[in-house]
Amino acid sequence: MKVKDVLSYKGSKVYRTTANTTLLAAIDSLNYYSIGALLVMDGSHLKGIVTERDILKALSKSKDGIIKLKVSDIMTTSLITCHANDSIESVMEKMTYNHIRHLPVFESENLIGIVSIGDMVHAIMYAKEKRRRK
Repeated sequence: MKVKDVLSYKGSKVYRTTANTTLLAAIDSLNYYSIGALLVMDGSHLKGIVTERDILKALSKSKDGIIKLKVSDIMTTSLITCHANDSIESVMEKMTYNHIRHLPVFESENLIGIVSIGDMVHAIMYAKEKRRRK
């Protein structure tokens, strides 16, 4: 199974924010959409990612100052990504090795979605169930 297969049933909706967004607004978006990460975009260009983990680190460092922070202050800019044709196994290995839970997905040079470790686990369970029914 490939990442593109996961996106075909999960969907390719990407929740976005900008570097200038306040951290509190980003937190509101994460909660509203019940997601764990927002991709930080400048137009159509991926500039970073802000995750629940990034927010917890920022809160730990600056309990009183968090209200003044912007996404740009805490976002991860050294991005690890995957490709639509990558295998589920290779993506899980990449996530595990790098201690991350979300990967932007590219096809050629185009951002086409984002996958989480939960999506990968679900894909493996789905594939096993499908094989078992045969």
